[in-house]
Amino acid sequence: MERRWEVSSTVYVPACAADEELIGVVIAVPEPWMSLLTEARVHLGDDHGINTPAHITLLPPTAVRKADRERLFEHLQTVAQRTSPFKISLRGTGSFRPVSPVVFFNISEGAGQLTDLEARIRAGITDQARRFAYHPHVTLVHGVSEELMDRAEELGKNFYADWICAGFRLDKVSPDGVYQSLALFNFTE
Repeated sequence: MERRWEVSSTVYVPACAADEELIGVVIAVPEPWMSLLTEARVHLGDDHGINTPAHITLLPPTAVRKADRERLFEHLQTVAQRTSPFKISLRGTGSFRPVSPVVFFNISEGAGQLTDLEARIRAGITDQARRFAYHPHVTLVHGVSEELMDRAEELGKNFYADWICAGFRLDKVSPDGVYQSLALFNFTE
């Protein structure tokens, strides 16, 4: 089915039928970096950071049938059970400009595992057309002025963080792009 996209502030969400709900799958950036990056995002003028703590998107807001929720949970559980924990390293900044007004933190280690994980999550029940090719990253700012994006890119160029990723989270996504946790899926060791 072809999806129509709507814009809410700087967040893109698909249109949702009455029998559907919006979901997303993310990896939360752990503390102390989550608070630090979220505060930086808000400080740089991206107010969406208030409601969206720092994370790596595995599946952006996606409309799924409410009746398929159990199948969705089973699918995500299977993916998690077939995944081992892996290291994620953030190093410096990059940008999607001019295609999209986003400055992000680069993933220097773990990008291959994230790309594989995204493909396995997207298979089956969540297989819908992508707006953009998958590029794992942590957003620093989105939809702010060019001047603030330049500033963000400069401020984050020496940033680094490392952690072991042990699972992902399924979220319900509101029409204005606010994520609310529904379930955690831990990787097997």
